[in-house]
Parts: sequence; structure tokens; C-alpha cells
Amino acid sequence: MSDIISRPRLDGQELDDAITHARAALAVLVGVPADGDGAGYPEVIAEARALLGALLEHRITQAAARLDERDAAAVAAIRADRNEAIAVAGALLYWLPADDPAWPEVALTLGRLSYDRYSDLWPGAEPADPDDLDAACDLLLRGACYDDADERTTLYLFLALRDRQHLMAFPSDAQALLAWGERLRGFPDGGALARLQANARLRAGTLQRMGLLAQAPG
Repeated sequence: MSDIISRPRLDGQELDDAITHARAALAVLVGVPADGDGAGYPEVIAEARALLGALLEHRITQAAARLDERDAAAVAAIRADRNEAIAVAGALLYWLPADDPAWPEVALTLGRLSYDRYSDLWPGAEPADPDDLDAACDLLLRGACYDDADERTTLYLFLALRDRQHLMAFPSDAQALLAWGERLRGFPDGGALARLQANARLRAGTLQRMGLLAQAPG
């Protein structure tokens, strides 16, 4: 299943068509009784979910990179894709055994998507849901290997843990925050920390406006 998640990506109309076909195929598979046609076996459904989730995440990434935040329709489309990708990845993760080789990557994907929904700063965003933040922290921590985590995963972990530490101040989060902060500082790209600090300040301002923080962090 890992090869499905990492297969070469499509673009433009080809990507849209692939998502449409993958969505339709999954709907058909889910509707087949497990003891009926062989196409309804859980393994096939899991592969269909993995493919649809990977395609949706790719379209989200592409659309977000060129997004005009004043385009309400484009923002709504990304949010709809993200919600669908979270549902698909959640269903896949629920089915996968914890020792399946694909489990960590699906957990990381779901963790990133959950944090992106929690930290949505585009106009018209719903109030931040702490459940999304909990899911992001827990899944990223479970899916990441400290010694092998890449810069993107490390940055997501640091931001998610930082946000939850501001809200709930778990001692275990404080320790993990220090550890992942050290790992983040170990990457050669100094720009990562600049992005981290900018995103953290932006998040703090948004949380303060929502009444979730008494004051912005220093």
C-alpha cells in the first residue's frame, strides 16, 4: 500500500478526473457486501481509500500553493477536499493493523490534515476545534520516528505541540516540545525556524481573537 501513497502525481484536469474516478470506485466497493463479490474485500477497499486520500492531499497541496484567499469558492473547495481526505484517511487508519508498514505514513497524513484544519487561517474559517489539535499531536507523535523524521514532519509536530501546550500544558507535551524543537534546530535550512516563528505568531493572534488564549505567547 505504501507504493500507492507515494506513486507519481497527476496535475490539472487529469488529477480532477482521477479523483472523480477514485471516489466513484470507492463508493462501489464500500457498497459490496464483504461476503459477496471479491472486490468488496477489506484489502481492496483499503487500497482504494489510500489512492483517493493521496490524490486529495496532492490536490490540496497544489491548490493551497496558488490560492487567492479572496476567492471564497477556491477556499471552500480546499476545505471540502481536506474534510474528505480526513474522513478517508481516518477510515483507512481505523482498518489498518498497527504493525502494517503503511500505518505510520497514514497516521502522519491524517495528523497533518488535522492540524491544517485546526490552524485554518483563511477567511470564514470555523472556530478551531481542540479535537483536531489532539488528533494532530497524537497521530504525529505515533507516526513519527524521531531519528528519521523529515523537516516537514518535525515542523508540524513542533507547531501542534506548541499550540496544545498553550491550551492545556501537559507535562509530556512540554518534554516532547523541547525534544522536537531541538531536532528542528538541527536541520540545515535556517528558513524553517523563521517559518516556524511566523506561523506561531500568526496562530497565537488567531487564538487570542477567538478567546482561546489569554495573551499571545512570547
